[in-house]
Amino acid sequence: MKKFFNKVKTEVTFKKAGEGHKLTEDTRTQAVQPRAPVERAHPSQGAQQAGAAALARLEQKDQSKNKRTSSAIRAVARAEAAEREREARSNANTHNAPAEPEVRDCAPVVLSVSGVRFICPLTEQSVPKERLDQHKRECIMTSLIDSPVIMAVTMIQSLNKGRDKVQVCVDTLRKYLENILANPQEEKFRKIRLSNKAFQDRVASMEGHEEFLQAAGFSLKELPHQDTVEPFWVLSEDKCEDLDSIKASVEVLTTTEPLKFKVDRMMQVLQPRDRVADFRLPDAFYNLSADEIKREQQERTDSVQKSFQLRTKAMREREEQQNLRRYNFTLIRVRFPDNMLLQGVFRAQEKLSALVQFVRDALVSDWLPFVLSSATGQRLEEEEVSFAELGLVPAAVVNFTWDPSIMADIAAQQGAASKNQYLKPELLL
Repeated sequence: MKKFFNKVKTEVTFKKAGEGHKLTEDTRTQAVQPRAPVERAHPSQGAQQAGAAALARLEQKDQSKNKRTSSAIRAVARAEAAEREREARSNANTHNAPAEPEVRDCAPVVLSVSGVRFICPLTEQSVPKERLDQHKRECIMTSLIDSPVIMAVTMIQSLNKGRDKVQVCVDTLRKYLENILANPQEEKFRKIRLSNKAFQDRVASMEGHEEFLQAAGFSLKELPHQDTVEPFWVLSEDKCEDLDSIKASVEVLTTTEPLKFKVDRMMQVLQPRDRVADFRLPDAFYNLSADEIKREQQERTDSVQKSFQLRTKAMREREEQQNLRRYNFTLIRVRFPDNMLLQGVFRAQEKLSALVQFVRDALVSDWLPFVLSSATGQRLEEEEVSFAELGLVPAAVVNFTWDPSIMADIAAQQGAASKNQYLKPELLL
């Protein structure tokens, strides 16, 4: 059966190939006879009707599409014409009316306090925080120039950060001098090699150490050391004989303290019409870097999660101390019963007693007892607690009242009292 189908398939293939030719036959002169065209059968009447109906439907769709497109174009044209008409009227009104100033979205921010300032203990001058380091240096060098040793030690104490590092520097310098006093004839105690590791770690990085060594009698010299030459601070033999001068330098190192610049309270009296709780503080009030500010929101989220965790007492205390150091300063407003406000600037770590004294200095009757309370009505009685611990940072409003025991006397004398019975008249001016 398979052979039969193969034979049939072969015959069909040969028939499709056309008429055959002999190998000896010359086919070059034979013309190719064209085939007669095959006439196509005409479609039936039903097919013609179906085709006409399809064409009619297509034409109807195209007409509806064109109608929609035309209506949309006319709507856009009408909107553009109306917009041009409105712009023409607006330009005409603007041309006839006087020009108005541009209104900005953001109004300039008015700070509640211009910044932080300090009172110099040597000159009593008020110095802005931005110029504090420069003022310290200039003030020390000009005010203490007649006492070189005191000037140098004051520089070490006042111009360097990190009290522990400063104390290590002072102790090391004092040890150098005490070794000389104990062994005035020993040459090795009169020399300090600059490349010495202890000297580099404890003294060399502190501003003012060179001024002190020079004031104490040391001078720089190049001396041989291990087959080379290195710089040394050397105290001459003549200076070693003046033991009293060395003792005086040791005494200065022991007793001199850093200059204490007090915060300028920048006392200000605000009228009752001023917004009490509207605080706009400068950046100096915050002890946060840019990265810390970015992390603050994440820390708040973490604190919510930590509230559901078990933590040791040491962990809680450590977190509380970190939170207390977030602010450098605080702006306190004291509100009196007549709605007058007394404003002052304080360090965040200052005690409440500083605010009590600040208020007392502003009172007419500074001898009368009074009470300070928070905005929530809680009495502030622990005077040795810092503003940060009391939550009065970076700004707060505190209420003032006379002590209840004398309120009756104050009320009885109110008729004969002056218009303002709280603040000194010169402050109100």
